[in-house]
Amino acid sequence: MLKYIKYLKNEIEKYGILKENKILELEGSIFEDYESTGISVNVVDVKILSPTSPSKVIALGYNYKDLVGERIRYDEPVIFIKPGSSVIGPNDDICIPENKKIWTEVELGIVIGKKCKNVEINDAKQYIFGFTIGNDVTMENILNRDHHLARSKACDTFCPLGPHIETELNTDNLNLINKINGTIYQNSNTNKRILSDCEIIGFISKLITLYPGDVILTGTPANAEKSLIYHGDIVSMEIQGLGKLSNKIKLSI
Repeated sequence: MLKYIKYLKNEIEKYGILKENKILELEGSIFEDYESTGISVNVVDVKILSPTSPSKVIALGYNYKDLVGERIRYDEPVIFIKPGSSVIGPNDDICIPENKKIWTEVELGIVIGKKCKNVEINDAKQYIFGFTIGNDVTMENILNRDHHLARSKACDTFCPLGPHIETELNTDNLNLINKINGTIYQNSNTNKRILSDCEIIGFISKLITLYPGDVILTGTPANAEKSLIYHGDIVSMEIQGLGKLSNKIKLSI
């Protein structure tokens, strides 16, 4: 089991392996070839970045039974794209415009390890590099007309990821919590998902080619729209086995 982390050291982005409170520095990309430099740094002495810089983030909507309600047969989830420009890391500011309804959504993120297209469900696991926490920040639609969700989902800073990538994790039964200023707004479990990790990869890869470092956000449970955020709030996404992803809310300039 490895925990990969990305950080800033002397203004240079580095990858490392997280071991308790220390980072073992790596040379190269975790998605290609790398080697240890033999150098270690303390976590508190560096700035932690998003653990990946994806070409895109593919996100699912309506993939939790506690959100859509128990049914005999479920519709396939909706999908949308959050661009790489929306990605930020732990403790970065989420910048929001004034006078808009905006909320946060806790999501399990799948990090893709190698290029995949038209992947069969039974083969999908080999394309998973690991898992991380995602916060699908969402703004109300423009007069309910923005059906493709770009203005709602794709703004700069609207996709915090982190704090690291966990390579070995059974995601079938993980608790997810969304906190704002210490108050819990979402509290659910990945066992309520409609599509599993492998089903999601099979579904999406039939439509969109995925590349190493890309992230799939696997949906959010009930009560997301009650998770309203305002200037000065501290939001924390917690997923069992993956730790905590925290960000502060700041008004856009």
